Amino acid sequence: MSWVPRRGRPVAMPNDFTPLRGREIDTRARIAWLLRINRLAIAPGPAAAFVERLRGHGCVLGPSTLCRYETGTEPVPASVIRAYELALSLPAGQLLGVCFGLDRMFGAALAPETAPIQLPRAELMAVMGDWETRVAAGTMRGSDWVRAAEVLSQPTGPVLPPSVLRRWVGQLVSETMRSVREAYTTRAHALGLVLAGQGLSNLVLEAVDETTGEPGAQSVINVLAILGSSSDPAVLRWLVAHFEQAEGEHQWGAAYALLSQICRGTLPADLVPAVSRAVLDAAAEGLGRGRPAFMVAQRLSAGLTQQVVSRLGCYPAPTASGARVQSPANLTVYRAAALQESGLDDPMVDRLLREALSPDFVERRHHSLLLLTASPYRDVFANASVGLLGSAKEQHVGDSASHSLTYLAGDGQRRQLLELLKTAPRRRAAVLAALARSGGVPAGVDLVALADDPDIASDVVYAAGMSGHAALRTFATSTDLADADLQRSAQWWRRTGPAITDRHPEVGEAVLHLAG
Repeated sequence: MSWVPRRGRPVAMPNDFTPLRGREIDTRARIAWLLRINRLAIAPGPAAAFVERLRGHGCVLGPSTLCRYETGTEPVPASVIRAYELALSLPAGQLLGVCFGLDRMFGAALAPETAPIQLPRAELMAVMGDWETRVAAGTMRGSDWVRAAEVLSQPTGPVLPPSVLRRWVGQLVSETMRSVREAYTTRAHALGLVLAGQGLSNLVLEAVDETTGEPGAQSVINVLAILGSSSDPAVLRWLVAHFEQAEGEHQWGAAYALLSQICRGTLPADLVPAVSRAVLDAAAEGLGRGRPAFMVAQRLSAGLTQQVVSRLGCYPAPTASGARVQSPANLTVYRAAALQESGLDDPMVDRLLREALSPDFVERRHHSLLLLTASPYRDVFANASVGLLGSAKEQHVGDSASHSLTYLAGDGQRRQLLELLKTAPRRRAAVLAALARSGGVPAGVDLVALADDPDIASDVVYAAGMSGHAALRTFATSTDLADADLQRSAQWWRRTGPAITDRHPEVGEAVLHLAG
């Protein structure tokens, strides 16, 4: 199979030439790659033909401009990425949400654009009324949230009563915690827009603090991480304090947020001593709180990293060659799968896979997997991960395949995942997460029995909650679990609802047209 003609000049793919273990990455090249690889796979043919497709969706540009965008020579405006999604019939936000995530985490990824045109008063009232109805009904899609955030965060935008705005932002935070793929990345972008809105950061911080702090709340890491895009000193001080005091998912979420500030070079100098103290104090408490502290220390300085390792008494990351970003184990399996699928010499795939398969750079791992998930390689890489998970004998090989599947797995892998649930007991937590994020754990799976294993009980409740599984009621009401963390999480899921995928029937197109 091939996505390009077998004759003629080879297709040049964008690549990230920054050092593999360097401080920065080339975000512009990664966005260029995502656009080009989706175009080649879905709409093969001359660039001029695709330019006409874009023109049909209101995006007017020439082949030379398209080339500059797809090689990373010029940063891409968000409006062009939206046009790509329409021209390629992709779900709204599949490309754009990932690109904005790169921009939020690493900075300088997208071309600036002028503020959206203000809507006439009558149209704005109609749009706001529709949003109000659908926020209350829980039927907003990620792209709707983005449009709403664009309107509300404008300095001259409409001013909602604080009670209404708090309710909307609280709903957005709750949905972001339970969303997957483009449903997550678009909501994360919407939350970032509101966070950056003039005078709104405190309201977002309160909503995030309240919602993620509910008893039993799960899946909080990626929501807390969004706070790292703020320039508000109050938000940053809250993150440092939260990192210092929290544990588990909450501490990891604050760590990701601080990593965002460090990676972009925007962490205020006056906060560095406080972050350093918090890192060293966490390391003194052992590996549980020391691992996220180690990840933050690695980005701050070599000296701080050495102090953390000294306090921990060990190096808290895999050191075997197969677990390092320079040479992750079974990289050749994924490379071969990509080549067979596309027929392309694609060096960016090699770079993204190295980061995705290694825990060396946790923030890059997350965003590299989001890029691969939004690419046409997703299914072949998911199949490769399933195959490796079923046959892996080395710990880090199984770990990387397990982690990748929570992003990549889809309908095509569900049968194999259900089989692995029976045959790979050590990987049940990851398999359950992959099933939960790719359509839900089937009703026939006995999650109550699986929860008897205390090592994965929390993961079982997460899977039940994301899936809307019948076992959730048992977990929430069983007298044997009274006052247990597992029961509080089950009750939290029953209050908030299951996974959000945005794959329900198309609604609100008229509203999107008005708001766009």
